[in-house]
Amino acid sequence: MVAVERASLARAFGKVAVDLADLKFASAIKGVIDATGAFKADPKSPPTAEEGAKLLLQRAAYAAAIRTIQAEVRNAPVMVTEADPQEIEAAILGATADISLDLTELALTDPERWPGLETLLTLFDWFMRACEVLDVNRLLIRRAFAAALPLALAGEWRNPEREKDYQALRAALEPTPFDLAAQRSLQWNAYRDRLVKAIDAPLRALNPEKIRCSLNNLYIPLRAAIGDPEAPERTSGERRKQPLVWLDDTLYGWVTQTDHGPSDRIRVLSGEPGAGKSSACMKLAARLAAEKWKVLLVPLTRLNIAKGSLEELARYLVGDLGHDPFNSLSAAEPLVLILDGLDELAKAGQGATVLLSGFITDLGQRVSEWNREGPRVLLLLAGRPGATGAAVATGAIGRGDDARLHVLRYRIAVHDRYSYEPEELVDLDQRWNWWDRFDPKGGMPEPLKRDDPHIDSLTEQPLLNWLLAQILTEEGPERAATISDVHDLYTRLFGHVLDRIHRRLPGDGSTEAIDPVRDRLEQMLEEVAVAAWHAGTNRAVPLNDVEKRLADNRLSGELRLLSNNTDAALTTLLDSFFCRAHQGVEHRLVEFTHKSFGQFLTARRVVRLLPEMPNSQEVRRNRTDAALKDWLELCGPAAMDWSTYVFLSAQVATEANRAPLKVAQWWSAMSSLLVECLEVGMPLPDGGMRSRDSERLIRNAEIAMLCAVAAVSGALIEKPNPIRIDPAILAETLHRLAGRVTDWSIARETFHIFDLSGADLRSVDLANANLTGANLTDADLRGANLTGANLAGADLRGADLTDAYLMDAYLTGAALIGADLLGADLLGADLRDATLTGAYLPGANLMRVDLTNANLTGADLREADLTNANLTNADLTNANLTRADLTDANLTNANLTRADLQPEQLTPKQLTACYRTP
Repeated sequence: MVAVERASLARAFGKVAVDLADLKFASAIKGVIDATGAFKADPKSPPTAEEGAKLLLQRAAYAAAIRTIQAEVRNAPVMVTEADPQEIEAAILGATADISLDLTELALTDPERWPGLETLLTLFDWFMRACEVLDVNRLLIRRAFAAALPLALAGEWRNPEREKDYQALRAALEPTPFDLAAQRSLQWNAYRDRLVKAIDAPLRALNPEKIRCSLNNLYIPLRAAIGDPEAPERTSGERRKQPLVWLDDTLYGWVTQTDHGPSDRIRVLSGEPGAGKSSACMKLAARLAAEKWKVLLVPLTRLNIAKGSLEELARYLVGDLGHDPFNSLSAAEPLVLILDGLDELAKAGQGATVLLSGFITDLGQRVSEWNREGPRVLLLLAGRPGATGAAVATGAIGRGDDARLHVLRYRIAVHDRYSYEPEELVDLDQRWNWWDRFDPKGGMPEPLKRDDPHIDSLTEQPLLNWLLAQILTEEGPERAATISDVHDLYTRLFGHVLDRIHRRLPGDGSTEAIDPVRDRLEQMLEEVAVAAWHAGTNRAVPLNDVEKRLADNRLSGELRLLSNNTDAALTTLLDSFFCRAHQGVEHRLVEFTHKSFGQFLTARRVVRLLPEMPNSQEVRRNRTDAALKDWLELCGPAAMDWSTYVFLSAQVATEANRAPLKVAQWWSAMSSLLVECLEVGMPLPDGGMRSRDSERLIRNAEIAMLCAVAAVSGALIEKPNPIRIDPAILAETLHRLAGRVTDWSIARETFHIFDLSGADLRSVDLANANLTGANLTDADLRGANLTGANLAGADLRGADLTDAYLMDAYLTGAALIGADLLGADLLGADLRDATLTGAYLPGANLMRVDLTNANLTGADLREADLTNANLTNADLTNANLTRADLTDANLTNANLTRADLQPEQLTPKQLTACYRTP
């Protein structure tokens, strides 16, 4: 007897049938069934639902058995030659007549758990034993039959010639009010299963044949600091120690606690690139999924929030989960929503800060709505510190210190350890644990144990450890130990990738057995990265954008060397450098497994363009327009960021080590182009682009050129002269390139390349600008904002800094001889080893300023506030300190010879610490 479950079996049939659309399984089954005269319906009356289910199961079981026997000819040759279809038919007829079998959706969706399968497998086992199938092969064939059965069921169900046999069954399987809930339950089960399996999937590896590990194999528990990682609270001038916790246990405990108050439903997780944020999110999701929680893990790089913020999130989840989970929330079973990659949300040129702020504000409001009547959604946001800090700054989420967690490296630097507690967590060195997981027998290789800051920095993060382990496998520990920095590590990885693709393996017919020109392969991967950069993420990009990018750069032909099939060729190419293609909600996407891989390749592509820039003679021959258009096409669509600039500088430095004269020529060409660009302007983009979009493209291109020039300048042994542009437009140009402080631009890192001597920079905003070694002699900086600026070694002789803002500025070794600092605010500035001979500082705010070894000979410090200032070894000979406030100032070994001050201005301890020669 065969009984049918009338609830949601129809949906299961439909789903499997869709999956079979391209397999043509129904026609194959028809041929098998038609070969026998069995399994016929009664011609006198149409089959009932149960009779139809019986026929369906009989025919499918028979077809699955025959197809399995045919497929296993190599493992069971005797069974193939001696198989008697009539015996199989009789056994199936007997089983379905005498034994009760319930046909449920499990038969299709999870046949291994379907009780009826065991009955059929027992029959199949009997048949295999009768045919002398070896024990070693029997289990394999048994699994093949179990896998073939749901396909056979779906194929038979779709057979139009036997539609009448299943009419009553179809009617019984009409949708019921319970089907939607059952479908959602199945979708949740499937989604949870994917989350659990994801942590056991092999990690992307350079050579999977030599090294094969999963996240589960390598993951070690992470430490995290509670609170704001960017601006720790200060109490009485001292930083409050931040408590450390075990991240995994803390997040799990937060989710599983019984009481989630209104302020305890959100957590914000930050960390450096490669620190393990995404891994921690995956582990948490897998752990909760295994315990049947409703947990969602959403990589935000796959969303385009410019299309509609949370609506885009819902659309993504409908595609990934199968339904919108926010339509059926329950306080009894809160949904755990993990959004990973907050820093990758905004698209280039669309106002990253505005988009991010809007998304977070909308998200905070929606979470409040969902949780109005109890904790229905628990939210975990993960991203880099800048993005998470901007998110918290909106005031919509994570406002309390307890809501913020910052992932720490495997080893905390000695000079940072005083910032955290307790000591037993602070002093841990987890690098050893990681290498013990990777190699339980050998642990950390000997060359990596030496005291080397470069090696230390590489082994302090999970991602870099994993990449280093692959280099160790390819090159051996001694050579791998010579890696100098992250750029060097990535360069070696890239070299091995190119060797692997380029190498032709004799007799290997795979798509990797190719031999195009190596340089063209490099270009292809670089263009993939540029496509992702232009898309605004440095990480993910629609596949059609990649194809267009390759075509526009005349690289499409190279794909045919990979494979005649374009899709297969792209898959081979993208699979080579920690890049993957997957089906997104709207597009097939290409995604780098880590954002920094794309940034590394983008930097290489920018450097590739530098030799094509015309030199100063060619500029005069009017070749600039063509060169600037090429630059605009490459660097205009997206803004240069800090990480890409770092890789750009490192790549230029590598080229300078190989060919210093060539790089010196780049300086000549690029500096001339930069002046032309800033004084005359970039050529306008082609097409009907709106003015604001044109302005954005041009500004991005100018800033990228600034970065390239700064990178070249920093790589040359003999430093070139600073660049001089028209003084009439200098202040306006710096202001335009710097942008608002809230929209921090990498341009501020490059201003040291300009000659700013005598410049009129009144009230210009140069906060956090890099002006290291800059020439600012006689510059007018009245009222200028130099807060946090790096002025180390800058020449500020004779500069007018009246009322300038220099809080927390870095002025180590700066020359301020004769500078006018009347009313300047230098709170917290670093003036170690600075020369302030004759500087004019009456009434200046010098609280907590570090003036160690500073030369203040003859400086005018009347009424200056030097509270808590560090004047250790400072030379204050002939300085005027009348009515200066020296409360708690450190005057150890300070020279106060002939300084103008009253003894009562100093405490006995201060008088003892300093010295004054007659």
